[in-house]
Amino acid sequence: MARWSSRRYLSGVGSVAFFAAWFGILLVMLVAQVSGIVTALDLGRHGVRTTGVALSTRSETWHDTDGHSYTVNYTKIGFTVGTQRHVEEISGRYATGEKVRIVYDPENVNVVRSEEDTGPGGLAGHFVVLAILLAMLVFGVGFVFSWYRW
Repeated sequence: MARWSSRRYLSGVGSVAFFAAWFGILLVMLVAQVSGIVTALDLGRHGVRTTGVALSTRSETWHDTDGHSYTVNYTKIGFTVGTQRHVEEISGRYATGEKVRIVYDPENVNVVRSEEDTGPGGLAGHFVVLAILLAMLVFGVGFVFSWYRW
């Protein structure tokens, strides 16, 4: 009888450890998403708008376990602030020599995004991901409460 109880106990500990890890990862993702939204909103409101020139584009591709591939493009943008020339990387694919509307932080010129990323269209994707993460959190909490019946 004691052996059965210890297995049941260890099974419960494993479940708790799994859910704790899952919630921890989910919370980190939520904080990162909210931080990204706040940064984009702040940059959109207080950033300096200017035009840069696309210098080069690179792509990164990842493959998930189902064989689907995901490609993200990054473009180096050259722009001038005062008399100083800056080169920073933004997300997106732009043709070399193309003029790109950008927004940069006047206190930290290294923080640059395309103007599209700080507008409603760019933020919509962030809010969709945030909604999915919040739905996962609500589902997970509901599942734990229904399983343990606290």
